[in-house]
Amino acid sequence: MKPHHSSLKRSPLWAAFLVCFGAMIGCSFKALAQPAEFAFTPTNSSGTFYGQATVNGVPANANDWIAAFDGTGNCAGAAQVVMNDGLAYINLPIYGDDMTTSTIDEGMTGSEPFTLNLWRAGSGNILTYPGFDAIILFDWSNTNGAPMPGFDDPEVVYNFGETETPPSISGPEATCVDAEPFAPATAPAGGVLVGPGVEGDVFNPAAAGEGIHTVDYIYDGVLASWTVEVLPAFDATILTTGPFCANDETVTLEAATPGGTWTGDGVFGQFFEPGFVTLGTLTITYELGEPGEACYDIDQQAVTVQPNPAVPEVGLIQPLFDGTFHVVAFDPDMSYEWFDSMGNLLATGDTLYNYLEDPFEIVATNIFGCSTSLSTWLIFPGTFDLRELEVTWLGPSTLEVNGGVERASIWDLRGREVWSSDLGGVTRLDMPLAVGDGWRLITLELTGGGVARVAVIR
Repeated sequence: MKPHHSSLKRSPLWAAFLVCFGAMIGCSFKALAQPAEFAFTPTNSSGTFYGQATVNGVPANANDWIAAFDGTGNCAGAAQVVMNDGLAYINLPIYGDDMTTSTIDEGMTGSEPFTLNLWRAGSGNILTYPGFDAIILFDWSNTNGAPMPGFDDPEVVYNFGETETPPSISGPEATCVDAEPFAPATAPAGGVLVGPGVEGDVFNPAAAGEGIHTVDYIYDGVLASWTVEVLPAFDATILTTGPFCANDETVTLEAATPGGTWTGDGVFGQFFEPGFVTLGTLTITYELGEPGEACYDIDQQAVTVQPNPAVPEVGLIQPLFDGTFHVVAFDPDMSYEWFDSMGNLLATGDTLYNYLEDPFEIVATNIFGCSTSLSTWLIFPGTFDLRELEVTWLGPSTLEVNGGVERASIWDLRGREVWSSDLGGVTRLDMPLAVGDGWRLITLELTGGGVARVAVIR
């Protein structure tokens, strides 16, 4: 039932109109929910516009705003529609221009015409009366705030035409099943969401479950659809744990869900290089997605890189002086394995017994389980050469030969040259050999050609 305008003027609603009008005089005004386009400057001259606002025959919504614009597009007054008994009433003060500010256009001048505009809170659209590209101009008059003649009846309906906007709904193409519920973007406001995982106006991935789902938005009997894929929860748990040795080959990093990003010292893409980092414990990080996204997980793993043992030091011994030789590893803190040239295990422990002067490999392993190997062979003490040569030891480091020696060299068991000297054909040699040197190979380049070799243990 429409209220009579005379009763409306005596009602609390009428009092609210007067309070709103009085509060706006003399300052630039923009309320909290007011659209930016409807900002205006109150002045000391105004006339009030009464009526009702409808859109396509339906009362405007409570959050809609009404405004008057002068011929230059300047907003001369704006107010939120007032809902009463389901009807949207217009109580619009329209301000005149302030004659004391000649360079500022605050509002209407004389009988300057104005347009009536309605801002739709649901869509953000601004409608100009009567709509559909038609415009009606109204004449303003200064009534010192009283209703303007011809616009003083709150029962007069001003129906704004609006082209119906089809409903729309949008959201991400995919989300994770453990993501927080969220509201898809819908327009216009006031429709209904239906479909799997819908809880009121939000979509709950966990309630929908994994898979591809279609959610509908229905507005005024018209339907719009949005398709979303709910993916399994990301699991960034790192499966690569170590420990590693400093001489290990490149490690391929693995996690429960592939496709993420690895970071940390020694990390190159999805690979870890133990030899590129400082010994000890470091942290490797794995991320899936980006922080703040619906699908995101992160994990960190402490990884330890242990030191390698030194290359094994070995020597040849003849404990019984019966022609039987053994090879001994010198570092007691290592465990050892001995292999022949075909990879067959010969022995374990620090001694290779009954050595037969064949190539062998020794693998030394430290307390961390890290290994280093040496492949070599040892020559029994004695002289063997490319021609007849008589060698006599005159002392631990002095020998005499029955031929000239142009150059002499000493080699360790790893094949490294530890000493050499050009001698110019001498027959007696003093060499830097000392007790404790272990196994050494001496090569003698002879006058007239040929090389003799002498193996010793010191």
